[in-house]
Amino acid sequence: MKKKIILIFLLIAAAIIGSIIATASNGVTYFNWLSYAKSVGVQPFTLDVVSINLTFGINFSLSVAQIICFIIALIVYPRVVKGLDV
Repeated sequence: MKKKIILIFLLIAAAIIGSIIATASNGVTYFNWLSYAKSVGVQPFTLDVVSINLTFGINFSLSVAQIICFIIALIVYPRVVKGLDV
């Protein structure tokens, strides 16, 4: 269970750090490619039943910097788990 929590923490940290790197590199001449991102998802739609109004939608945006950070997190994960002796 602790290993899963560590993995989830590393992946969330990688997503946040990758997003910060992508935002910071936007407009920088040689690092502009890090901010290239694609969005995948379902546009929000509303289901209106007489007494209930539900809205569904999900959207993921993934940049090159985030992918690189995810790969680094997956490489670091076994070393972190071994270092913590979990």
